[in-house]
Amino acid sequence: MGEALQNVFSMFLIMMASYVLMKKSPYPVEVINTLVFHFFLPVTTFSSIARLQKIPAGDLLLLAVAGFVTLCAVYLFCIVIAGLSGLKGPFRKTFLLGASYGNHVFLGVPVCYAFLGDQGTVLALFFALGGYLFLYGVGTYIMTGRTTPAAVFKNPLILAMVAGILCVALSIPIPSLLSHTFSLMNTATFPLSMMVVGGGLKLRFFVDVSRIVPTLSASGIKLILSPLIAWAICLALGLTRDQLAVCVLQAAMPTAVLVTIFSVRYDADPVFSNAIVSLTTLAGVGTIPILFFLLK
Repeated sequence: MGEALQNVFSMFLIMMASYVLMKKSPYPVEVINTLVFHFFLPVTTFSSIARLQKIPAGDLLLLAVAGFVTLCAVYLFCIVIAGLSGLKGPFRKTFLLGASYGNHVFLGVPVCYAFLGDQGTVLALFFALGGYLFLYGVGTYIMTGRTTPAAVFKNPLILAMVAGILCVALSIPIPSLLSHTFSLMNTATFPLSMMVVGGGLKLRFFVDVSRIVPTLSASGIKLILSPLIAWAICLALGLTRDQLAVCVLQAAMPTAVLVTIFSVRYDADPVFSNAIVSLTTLAGVGTIPILFFLLK
């Protein structure tokens, strides 16, 4: 547990160092994001699954269902809060998605790896699959009134996951040279992910009084209520201790930058989205280690 916590704090240190670097000497976050999302993370996904002895079909189904149901439950709660608060239009759409969808890949996968090693990586990816179904289904509906779940299956991480499962199912061996190469790439994946998160932080919400209450509200739902809902759902589904731990950790992840991307693409409120992303990411430095202690 001590080593796992050390890994998490190390990742957050990289994130904060990246934020400082961005202020002093700006670097192309979009380029690193593309590199990680389309190359490094798919390789890590594939190698993590390909090293398994058998297909964890039960884990895949349970974690994906738990991820999707958890996010849907949080979303329904957010609808109630938005109604009571009188949120409307683009601001309401951003609140609903920002309080529901977390950074399950760039931050969630590294955190779960720190907690359970390769097993944590695989379980975290299965949860993220349910998250993607939510994002491209319910999330697109929130923003546009329609759904496009087919976009899930064009995702590089999903394709890498399928390739890894096929390798295990068909007993296809990975050559030692490739295996060694994948291992070297894996060591770079998570630090690069933290550079994406840190480089995207924007702290202007501290001086925007008109948005601070909704930002705090969305952040509280994302970091506190969401893991509690995940815990209840996992108990109802009868998940094992490790499965429950991964689901709770994933549900507690800060709001994903993808929410801002959706806000820009669908004419919502990207400034409000950036505020939620930044506040939840900073607050996660404190909430995630607490969850480590509670879940050990």
